[in-house]
Amino acid sequence: MPQLSLYLDNDTMELLRQDAAREGTSLSKHASNIIRQNSLSAWPKGFFDLYGALDDETFVEPPELPWESDRYSFDDFAMRDEEPSCIC
Repeated sequence: MPQLSLYLDNDTMELLRQDAAREGTSLSKHASNIIRQNSLSAWPKGFFDLYGALDDETFVEPPELPWESDRYSFDDFAMRDEEPSCIC
């Protein structure tokens, strides 16, 4: 398993220890959870609070498009028996 070394000031380290103890996890597990929660793939804090915040009656939900309009079908992605070809 990969390892990461961090240099923290004493106050920050103490906060990390207290938070890990409160959560009942090790420092490593707690740090890993913090990194995962704050990853770039996550929605920014408060993102979903913005739902319905736009006060503009011209901003409307577009009509649902029919599935038939979808460019790809399930068969385009289904597993096939043949070997994949290399285009390298």
